[in-house]
Amino acid sequence: MDRFVPIMPLPDGTRHSVRVRRFITRFLRRRARTIVPGVDEETCADAGSGPSRGLRRFLKTWLKRTAIATVAGTVLLLASIRFLQSRYPFPYDRLAQWPQSPRVEDRHGGTLLELVGPDGQWRRPVPLSAMSPWIGPATIAIEDERFREHPGVDPVSIGRAVVQNIERGRTFSGASTLTMQLCRMVDDRPREWSAKLIEAGRALEIERRFSKDELLEQYLNLAPYGGNVRGVEAAARRYFGKSAASLSLGEAALLAGLPQSPSRYRPDRYPQRAEQRRRQVLRRMREAGFITGEQEQIARLEPVTLAAGATRDRMTHAAWQALQQRPQGGRTSLDPALQKLVEDRMAWRLAALPPETDAAVVVLDLESSQILALAGSADAADPVDGQVNGALALRSPGSSLKPLLYAAAFETRRLNGRSLVRDEPIERAGWRPDNFDREYRGEMTVADALRESRNVPAILVTEAIGLPQCLGVLESAGLHLPSDASRRGGLTLAVGGLETTLLDLTAAYATLGRDGLSQPPQLLLDETHTRRRALSADTCRLLNDILSTRHRIPHGLERLPPDRIPWFMWKTGTSSGRRDAWAVGHNGRLAIGVWIGRFSGAGHVQYTGRDAAEPLLADLFVQPALAPSQSPASPSDWVVRHPLPLNPDRSSGPRIKSPTADAAYLCADRERALIPIAAEQAPQATWFLNRRPVPLADQSSLELGPGHYELLCVDATGRSSRVRFTVE
Repeated sequence: MDRFVPIMPLPDGTRHSVRVRRFITRFLRRRARTIVPGVDEETCADAGSGPSRGLRRFLKTWLKRTAIATVAGTVLLLASIRFLQSRYPFPYDRLAQWPQSPRVEDRHGGTLLELVGPDGQWRRPVPLSAMSPWIGPATIAIEDERFREHPGVDPVSIGRAVVQNIERGRTFSGASTLTMQLCRMVDDRPREWSAKLIEAGRALEIERRFSKDELLEQYLNLAPYGGNVRGVEAAARRYFGKSAASLSLGEAALLAGLPQSPSRYRPDRYPQRAEQRRRQVLRRMREAGFITGEQEQIARLEPVTLAAGATRDRMTHAAWQALQQRPQGGRTSLDPALQKLVEDRMAWRLAALPPETDAAVVVLDLESSQILALAGSADAADPVDGQVNGALALRSPGSSLKPLLYAAAFETRRLNGRSLVRDEPIERAGWRPDNFDREYRGEMTVADALRESRNVPAILVTEAIGLPQCLGVLESAGLHLPSDASRRGGLTLAVGGLETTLLDLTAAYATLGRDGLSQPPQLLLDETHTRRRALSADTCRLLNDILSTRHRIPHGLERLPPDRIPWFMWKTGTSSGRRDAWAVGHNGRLAIGVWIGRFSGAGHVQYTGRDAAEPLLADLFVQPALAPSQSPASPSDWVVRHPLPLNPDRSSGPRIKSPTADAAYLCADRERALIPIAAEQAPQATWFLNRRPVPLADQSSLELGPGHYELLCVDATGRSSRVRFTVE
């Protein structure tokens, strides 16, 4: 045959392709030769004589049957779809219930921590307005060119798919629209004809309920983009390290080509396939009129630059703290620039300290109580110590609680900075506290005793005010104390006998910086906390002045001229055995807390508040980014009309009468000894044997076997007495 002549001419100007024309002509010829004997190639191809009488009869019969079958099939199809719509309604509730990936951000929106959702997928749903203007057209061009024209099911696509699949003898092309694909994502079913019909019915249903933009938004937030990445926002950040709103034309085209076969076109595994797919998407966009030929060429030349794996060592502890506080994540108050400054200065200080030394730093904004920086350890990537958040670890604060204990006394107006106290040896129920330098200064002012951190005056003040009042001030200022704080701490509260956290302690000093207004630390920006009055403004101003740079030079800043040392107040602390070194203070704008030590609890001779922690605190306060706005005015002392009775020789507290100290008791026939216990001046006493509480039923006598024992008696005010004895 010299040329191809269709047996049934088709109207000019139709959108049928040449391939479809050829298929129909060949199909009719085969059918004609089968039904009408004698019809040959020449008869069918003779354009001049026209079809024979038998062929015309065949065509008339075939077209009639085809029309009837088409109508019947359409009616049956619509009935089936209607039935399936009623039987399998669209699960609208699932559109709003997809588990999102928990994500923690800094105050500027940068990612600090992101985890997969409960279903193991990375999801970050965003509105269509927060996506690149190219991602929608690119997806429509490659997945469903007639998306904005059809009602959810596209008859043209179905006809084209049928022709192509019959012509090739295999499944070559599908007819699923974007809306049908969305239905499949929401409720995936086995790939069967019944599933296709259900999807078609649901697609028609949701097309009546949602706009095209709403459906496109849902599709782009649910589509798979390789591995466990779902949604275009998660894909943009996974592959390009940017938001979906920042995608270029080339990047949007690459992502748009992934949902059809995510595992085949992933750019991080198969870059050549991904590039070929991107070219196909760009070509379809040009053919659909979404872009020009020039834009296509420019986008094809755009290099594919994938983002490297993100490192999130900075602010890791704060990010996990935020996630524990709110499992779905959120935006924190953390300032990345300030965090970097804190970590850099912390590394500088640790370089001068013994190996394996760790540190933690907290920076609070006084006005908002927001946590601007939080470093939980020296190296968050350390597999052991890096897992500890030193800002939340309970440690002995040493003398850093003393300003708050003096504040409790100042509130009574029975003590001021010029009041005299005595620094000399004392004994309380067998306890003989001494000072850090093991020396005594005799009579001195309260201001000097606080600045020099003398232990005995602080103990005498705590004793005179009473533990309940002191503990009440500590809690009001921001410390979280155990319910048995009075029994556990006693008078040792003045020298660090009660553990606290760096975050709580920094919050308490922030209360001093707010003139006595207490407010919990805020890590998430949308948190709301109320302030409450914990101390009077006069008390806080006096304490701030006593402990400020106006009266002393911080360790580490001795070489600076006095006029270059900014105003700030601070107090140090050192725990027993030199296990913890503290320095906490504020400058009227920020409160900063520093802890230095080892998470293992091992002490070191250099771990003192003055030598280890104070230089880092002072270095932070002199940084220009942390400088205060102005120095406060010097306060005036109030008149003390009824001074506190601070008597070093005062004998008080319980005294154990039985058993006697260092006594030895012999076991009876039952190989156990019955030891009576009794104490004087011990109302509502609590007993401890070898640091374990003695049950109430046994607080008159103890039945003990051989061994060495220590018995402790604590009264209701926290004062105590102890003896050691032996049972043989």
